[in-house]
Amino acid sequence: MMKKITGTLIITFMFSTVLVAQDAAEVEQLLDNERYESAEAILEKKLNTDGVMPDISYLLVKTYLEQDKVEEVKDFISKYKLSDSPESDPLDRITYARYLLQKGDKAGADAIFNSILENKKNRKNPSLLMAMAEVNISEPKGDASLALEWLKMAADKDDDNPSIFILEGLAYRKLSDASKAYLAYQQALKKDKNNVKAHYMLGKIFTAQKNSEVYLEHFMKAYEVDSTYAPVLEALYDHYYNVDVRIARKFLEKFIANTDHNIQHDYRMTDIYYLTGDYDRAITEALKLIDTEKEKAQPRLYKLMAYSALKSKDSLKALEYVNQYFSKEQPAKFIAADFELKAILTEAQPGAEKGAIEYYSIAAEMDTLVANKLKFATAIIKLAKKADMASIQAYWLGKLYQWKDKTNNIDLFNWGLAHYTAAEYLKSDSVFTLYTERYPEDIFGYYWRAQSNAAIDTSLIEGLAVPHYIRVTEIGEKDKEKNKKMLLKAYGYLGGYEANARKDYVQSLMWFEKYLELDSENADAKRYAETLRKWIEEQKK
Repeated sequence: MMKKITGTLIITFMFSTVLVAQDAAEVEQLLDNERYESAEAILEKKLNTDGVMPDISYLLVKTYLEQDKVEEVKDFISKYKLSDSPESDPLDRITYARYLLQKGDKAGADAIFNSILENKKNRKNPSLLMAMAEVNISEPKGDASLALEWLKMAADKDDDNPSIFILEGLAYRKLSDASKAYLAYQQALKKDKNNVKAHYMLGKIFTAQKNSEVYLEHFMKAYEVDSTYAPVLEALYDHYYNVDVRIARKFLEKFIANTDHNIQHDYRMTDIYYLTGDYDRAITEALKLIDTEKEKAQPRLYKLMAYSALKSKDSLKALEYVNQYFSKEQPAKFIAADFELKAILTEAQPGAEKGAIEYYSIAAEMDTLVANKLKFATAIIKLAKKADMASIQAYWLGKLYQWKDKTNNIDLFNWGLAHYTAAEYLKSDSVFTLYTERYPEDIFGYYWRAQSNAAIDTSLIEGLAVPHYIRVTEIGEKDKEKNKKMLLKAYGYLGGYEANARKDYVQSLMWFEKYLELDSENADAKRYAETLRKWIEEQKK
């Protein structure tokens, strides 16, 4: 990824005779395209051939820093004795000021810049002014406001140089003033309508604003001017990555072809192979990266291989890869989708429902999107039903009811019945209480409240189920044939309760007679009714 983009803007105007025009153009193109190693090789070759010169020092130190080679910068400064001596070449002093800024010594760097400007000749030299500005813009500790002052001085001497306005735009961007940066880049285009950097930087402004229509227009103009310009190739890749991955692949391949090799290129191409459906290639490239990087390999490669193997219908291999991912990644970096993947792959193994449920459960708790929570809960419910795990099924049916935007009586019924099946009768009663509150004319809520309370009060001492069975008879008798099964259950229970708990044989007989009206051939009901009649006669005697 590009860290800085300013250094290449000032190369062509500050070379001594050491870097001839051909070398200068080549170095500029290499730095433009992030080919820092290649630029470094040319500059070090010139250094070995011609010795240390201000322009070489300036570019080489910048090239080192683009690659985060801080120790190399320190060694270079020491070896070639660059310092803030007023007798030194101004460009060497600017290079040394960059070194001080990189170390955090802003006061020391500012002293050098002020000393350089004390010489009126330097104040009239646009190249030196731009060099000082570039250092202050690109180095985090640099002062962009001072850079703008120097760029105005440079423009007074070289108003037709578009690079001055590119640097000005970068200074304003560092100061978070996008409006003035925009005007500066537009000014650069007035000086050179085909300035690829100006188009690119305008695109970056609108990228920050997420205005894809405008930023894409500028990136495409830059691409038309120079189809090898790496920053815009990378920007187009980033855009199309979420729009059309096949187009993104084209720009990524061109970007890689026009930059020095970087291990991140391999990671990106591996991702692209997966996203474009080239799963075998994705696995092959991921394994190469792991072999190259060893312990430094990003754990996500194992996840990518797991998804690739799953897409290729090899769930066993996919499970192997995902297990490796979980063993190597930091737990804090896991996301809900990781546990979903592991759940899917575990579920594919015979008899592994419990493990799959565990991973789906973690995914459901982690994910913040309700749609995903519903998806995971539904998967758990299906697995729990398959494995006869009624308690787990009931718990997640409750979660499903909690998360769903719109619920109905079937949701409540399934939830309550699962608790009943799991012998969790108090919970079952609570759910069916809610059912009766929401659907007061629906017989099922009262029936299953009755069933739940009957299971709680097995001795019939408290009569917990009685009021609910009575309500079943009140609703059910409106359509006896439709509700026959539930009515028979209610009549039988109420008849038994009146006879055994309350010793009210007359009331008990009434319930059994209702029973026989619906099922006249039931032998038990006949026997109970006959016995009750005898007891009633005995009571009368």
